[in-house]
Amino acid sequence: MNIRNLISCIVICTSGSIQVVAQNPIFEREPYNPANTESRINIDFDSYYFVAENTFYAFRPGFYYGLPGKRHLMGITFPVVHSIFSGDFAGFENTTGIGDVKFTYIGVPIEKKDALGFTRLSTYMEITAPTGNEQLNRGTGGWVFKPGAVFSYRLDPAFYLFPQINFQFSTASLNSLGGGDGVPDLEDGERNSKLQVLSMSLPATFVLDEWKGWISLNPEYIYSFSEDKTWFLFLRMEIGKMIGERTAASLNIKRFIAGQPRLETMFQVRVSFFLDNQRR
Repeated sequence: MNIRNLISCIVICTSGSIQVVAQNPIFEREPYNPANTESRINIDFDSYYFVAENTFYAFRPGFYYGLPGKRHLMGITFPVVHSIFSGDFAGFENTTGIGDVKFTYIGVPIEKKDALGFTRLSTYMEITAPTGNEQLNRGTGGWVFKPGAVFSYRLDPAFYLFPQINFQFSTASLNSLGGGDGVPDLEDGERNSKLQVLSMSLPATFVLDEWKGWISLNPEYIYSFSEDKTWFLFLRMEIGKMIGERTAASLNIKRFIAGQPRLETMFQVRVSFFLDNQRR
């Protein structure tokens, strides 16, 4: 593949610095960026498969609004969930209803215009409200807060690293201690204790500009302070593609690797509809 076709961008040298002006919509929209600040509508279809043969499905439409300047974003997600239990739950083994609503804020306190190297620090806060019925395992049963940060590095015109760290906690006892972002623990529906979960991940993303797509590999380590010496190691793989100028679609697969077995596999299909043509 010709390097000129690979990067598909114009390099402009001004005052000793290099600025990269992207011409491809995938670089302009950055659908592969976990701290994306573009206004958009996301539609997620999630499937969770647990070790005990319980399953959890979710349809999550979400609206995200990025303020002018692309330094702030606010969002809200309304999930509809469907749970299937392998045990006897008195006729409630198979139910559908509203899950836990999630509110999101992203702020960008540091952003550099350099072509390569460290480019952006993004901070975020996710708040999950207990709108799902916890007794039917449609929600965790309490408010969950998740502050975190994403560091953006561009090591090559088409290769990115997005190291992330976050800490989930709750103000009340929940029926989920593994850090499921609103997904209850289907093995044990009883409330246990307050949520305290540390998560670290390192997404490595390669952008295929001619295909207008991307491939990402993301190891994720999760440690629960609420459970004695309980930790999880997952591996995520994501494949996505721009469909036109304003629409992106992706497949995300999360697989359990090591630690305390609970969630085995998660599949997510996401379609994003970007709402404007503003340039960064």
